[in-house]
Amino acid sequence: MTKANEAFKSVTVVIPAYNACDVITDTLTAVRQYLEQADLPHEIIVVDDGSTDNTAALVTDYGHGIKLLSNGRNRGKGYTVRHGMLEGGCDWVLFMDVDNSTTIDHLDRFAPHAADADVLIASRRLPDSNIVRPQPKFRQMLGKTFPYFARIIALPEIRDTQCGFKVFRRAAAADVFSRQESEGFCFDVEVLLIAKRLGYRIREVAIDWDNPPSSTVRVSLDPIKMLLDLFRFAWRHRRSQYAEISQATDRPSRG
Repeated sequence: MTKANEAFKSVTVVIPAYNACDVITDTLTAVRQYLEQADLPHEIIVVDDGSTDNTAALVTDYGHGIKLLSNGRNRGKGYTVRHGMLEGGCDWVLFMDVDNSTTIDHLDRFAPHAADADVLIASRRLPDSNIVRPQPKFRQMLGKTFPYFARIIALPEIRDTQCGFKVFRRAAAADVFSRQESEGFCFDVEVLLIAKRLGYRIREVAIDWDNPPSSTVRVSLDPIKMLLDLFRFAWRHRRSQYAEISQATDRPSRG
């Protein structure tokens, strides 16, 4: 297997955080220790999405060169991820969930695919994927329903658009996230549609996923908004309202 430091050269890790005081320190430690042991040049960016707890203070106190960005107020996961991804300065830019549900050492599993892809996305729905701790039944139902609609309406070739562990070549990250408009939980679909439209090579990789004990997705409201956003993104894509994307002639190289 190709080593992560050979495949990725250097990695920016973006961690969106909202009221994450219970998990942020452990996640930062896990990420930092892996990157240092892998001898992988890196930077770690935490983007605080207007937390009302002491998440930001914990990041500041943690030190170790962690960069803290702040949205100023709660803007949503899509806005938060975009904020961090556009700040990435390494060869590859990764965003991962603050609860560490997909652990940073999955970069070892991603490494063999890096040479032939511009975007690597974690998937919980491939044959080799493993769900360590399943979600409660109702969330399992929601988790199966949205990917079904995403495949039917927008991205038939991608089995899992929503897993919060995605790695982009720096040029692709700048190209895609500068065009992203969604600020909510459905932003993954939009960025993948944009990446596809731009011709970037997308590859799904099977993972081991451990269900977080808590989530910021509001069961009563967010799934409805996500579905509405999904229809909107697919409609824009089909009506060529992303036309300026496909016509761009100054796209950054994939190198």
